[in-house]
Formats: sequence, C-alpha cells, structure tokens
Amino acid sequence: MSGLQLGSWDELKALAAPLRMKVFVDEQGVPAEMELDDDDMHCLHAVIVDDAGRAVATGRLLPVFADGPDQGLARIGRMAVNLEHRGIGLGARVLDALLSASRRRGDAGVVLHAQCRASGFYAGRRFVERGETFDEGGIEHIEMVVRY
Repeated sequence: MSGLQLGSWDELKALAAPLRMKVFVDEQGVPAEMELDDDDMHCLHAVIVDDAGRAVATGRLLPVFADGPDQGLARIGRMAVNLEHRGIGLGARVLDALLSASRRRGDAGVVLHAQCRASGFYAGRRFVERGETFDEGGIEHIEMVVRY
C-alpha cells in the first residue's frame, strides 16, 4: 500500500468519490443522490491508495458543531474500505488519522453515524453508542460519540 493522504475535497475528490460510490451506492444500495454532498467541500478527507494509485480506503472529518448539545464536537463520516481490502486495518488507519487531525484542531471529540454492523469497530476505539438505531440510506445506523 502507498501512504495515507489527508487533504481537501479539491485535492482528493478524484480518489475518494469513485470509492465511495462503489462501496455505498453499488455495494450497499445507498441512493446515489445521497452520497456526495455539499459537506465534502468543508471537510478534511483521508484516503489510502494502493501501489497502483487507486483509493482503497477513505473517510472525512467535518467541522465542529458551533452550538447545541454537540458543541465543540466534530463529525466523522463516509468511512469506506474497498471490499477486497477489508479486515487488514485500513479502516482503522483512516479513522486514527481523522481522530488525530480532530485532536490537533482542538475539537472536544467526535460524533459519527455507525452502520450497526460496524459499531463494534468504533467501540474498540472508545466510541460509545448514543440514542436509538435509525435508518440512513436504507441501512440501520447508531450514533456514536467519543470525547477527548
């Protein structure tokens, strides 16, 4: 594997967008119009590329909430790993990079919407479930939070 890259949407869109469409839309059946959104332009993106330069894992860190109960928390989302590359720690590398960037930025912690089948992955990194499960894009999710 080549390295992990952090950058803006302008810098990493060409890598991250096709992988997200493949994982979320093609594989998991999320409606295509839900996948790419205006938030992408305001996020820090993480991408891991293979030796051929293809994205195999990605995620994004959104800005912090300015007010409300989650004031000072950031949001992580769009965590995706190519099917053939799952189970070898790439998702953990992306998540750890985004959490490190969040800490460096001075965020109070992170909230995310975990697919229920992946909640154990996040719990292993100290995320705690919050609230009831809910449907997002036709997939059952649970909100999870970690505070620093």
